Amino acid sequence: MKIPLSQAEVAELASAATDHDLLARLLAACKLGDWEAKRQLARTFQPLLMMLATKRVGEDAALRNQMIERGREGLVRAAKRFPKGEPVRHFRVFALQFIETAMDHPPGFWQRLFGR
Repeated sequence: MKIPLSQAEVAELASAATDHDLLARLLAACKLGDWEAKRQLARTFQPLLMMLATKRVGEDAALRNQMIERGREGLVRAAKRFPKGEPVRHFRVFALQFIETAMDHPPGFWQRLFGR
C-alpha cells in the first residue's frame, strides 16, 4: 500500500473510502427496493450515463434522454444482481455491462409489461 505524502492525498483516500461506503449503502437499499436510493444511484452515475448516451446517439436530445432512461434501468438491474460478497469497488465495472446492454437492446413488449 502506498503511504500518502501530502494532505491532499490523505483527503483523496478518505474521500474514496467515503464513496465506497455510500455506494455500499445505496446498493443495499436498492436491493430492498428503496426508490430514493435508486434515484441517488442514478444521480451518482449520471456522468457515465450521459457519456454513453451521447456516444450512441450524438446530440439528439430526445434520443439521448431515452438512452439515459434505459441506462438507468440497466443500472438498477445491476444493483439488484450485484453479488453480495464482491467488493463494492467492482460495481462500476459490473454495472457497465448492464447499462450498455440496456442501451443497445430496447425492451420488448413482454419485458416492459412484466419486467425482469
